[in-house]
Amino acid sequence: MMRRISGFYRTRFTIILFVTIAVLTSLAWHNRFIQDDAFISFRYAYNLVHGKGLVWNEGERVEGYTNFLWTLAMSIPLYLGYDPVTFSFVLGILFFILTLVFTYKLSSLIFSSRDIGLLTVILLGTNYTFSSYATGGLETQMQACIFVTALYVLLRSLQTNDWKLRTLIPYSFLLSAALLTRLDSALLIIVVLPLTVFFILKEKIPLTQKMIRVLALFLPFMVLVGGWFIWKFSYYGDILPNTFYAKAMPSITSPLRGFCYLYLFLLSYLLIPFPLLFIPALKRFLNKSNLKMIILTFSILLWLLYVVEVGGDFMEFRLIVPILPLLFILILWLVFIFIQQKEIQIALVLLVLLGSLHHTFAFGKSINPRIMQTIEQLNGYLTYDKWDKIGMVLGRSFHYDQSVIITVGAAGAIPYYSRLKTIDWFGLSDRWIARYGHFQGYRPGHQRIPSLKYLLERKITLVINPFLKSTVNTSKATYSIHDLRNFFLPRITSQDEIPSATKVVEIPIDQDCTLVVLYLTRNLVVDEAIQRNNWKVHPIARDE
Repeated sequence: MMRRISGFYRTRFTIILFVTIAVLTSLAWHNRFIQDDAFISFRYAYNLVHGKGLVWNEGERVEGYTNFLWTLAMSIPLYLGYDPVTFSFVLGILFFILTLVFTYKLSSLIFSSRDIGLLTVILLGTNYTFSSYATGGLETQMQACIFVTALYVLLRSLQTNDWKLRTLIPYSFLLSAALLTRLDSALLIIVVLPLTVFFILKEKIPLTQKMIRVLALFLPFMVLVGGWFIWKFSYYGDILPNTFYAKAMPSITSPLRGFCYLYLFLLSYLLIPFPLLFIPALKRFLNKSNLKMIILTFSILLWLLYVVEVGGDFMEFRLIVPILPLLFILILWLVFIFIQQKEIQIALVLLVLLGSLHHTFAFGKSINPRIMQTIEQLNGYLTYDKWDKIGMVLGRSFHYDQSVIITVGAAGAIPYYSRLKTIDWFGLSDRWIARYGHFQGYRPGHQRIPSLKYLLERKITLVINPFLKSTVNTSKATYSIHDLRNFFLPRITSQDEIPSATKVVEIPIDQDCTLVVLYLTRNLVVDEAIQRNNWKVHPIARDE
């Protein structure tokens, strides 16, 4: 019986691999979700399609996205009149499949074993974080796909000594796509690009041919990336995205928080033993025969150092996804190359699988949302907290009038669906807040907030609670300065800072949800909406 099973496995391996990827893709589709940050790209793409430019607010050129190619891709469904959420799901799943395919190819290449290649795919595809981020609406899976593909091309060329133009030109385009997808992909490029040049120059061919090959590697990259940088500087006035100043400046990041982020990942997935195993394996690891693994491991470590330096992320392990295929290959090297005892090998593989189950069912119950938001919570902001519906109600109520300016911390779905001019409370798409806003902590993406003076200078009409506490007790007749500090303006210290005409308005969203907003700067469109809809208005209580 076992011989028949083994024979079937050997002769039908391609079918088994195909079925495995299909099952893992079904699992990823089951885990699909959408997060609020995806709507940042959707809003930029919407404005581009409607002739306003690649901007957050019409007439304001601020690069508040970090995923240029992905944002451009999101303009396709909007141009054709389709839902960008569904399109992002389909595109993300396609990249997920490609990532699994190239992970198999890379693992099989390194281990010279299709069995370990298949096992790598299984461990990766059943990882809850990796599976879930096949969707989410962001470029995460696209970047992961480019990373593993780029390393596969490099290591395959190293093994076959194939540095011909037919390989180098597409490879240059691939590396360009990596940088245009996310600027932090430069961490991969600074590893693979110099190595590629080094291996080309080592070839025993005439110097002229070497120079032609180096040129073939650099020319498409320089034209695409250089042209993009020139456009960025002329269009936005900066090379770095505004989000860098809002959340990645060294002065406002916390490496300690980043270390905790990485530790929580290893702990939740029961992967703590593997860094410990790597220490005694290091001596055996560092030799010429392991050059491929050294390159792969250096890429992992460089990326993890970056994750630690920027303070991790507030989303459930999203920043680790791009190097997860590489990480599982490294884990399997420790299991099958360093460890010799079969029983221990089996136990360690089972531990990885158990870790995925442990994370799936235990992580959401143990993590504090102030530290990190789980995938379920990220998805819940739209499915349960109705941020999309809030945006739709605001847009319809104010007839999408651009004179109505809102500020909100949940600056994704609400601005996208409302189509109103919006100031992102945390400054991701606002130049002044990103650079000069009040520092309020080290939580990634939430480090800076505006001053009341700035909100008044921008003539903000409605202040929506940064954390969208729409379940405020609406039975109050008046709101005190203490209420305003808790719900809208955490930095105010005196009632004298608040304009005398400021009020609190209740905007019914549906039977179960009422949005409470601070009406800061008077606007005729808002006045008309209050009267037409008979919304409740509450004054601000002031001490005599």
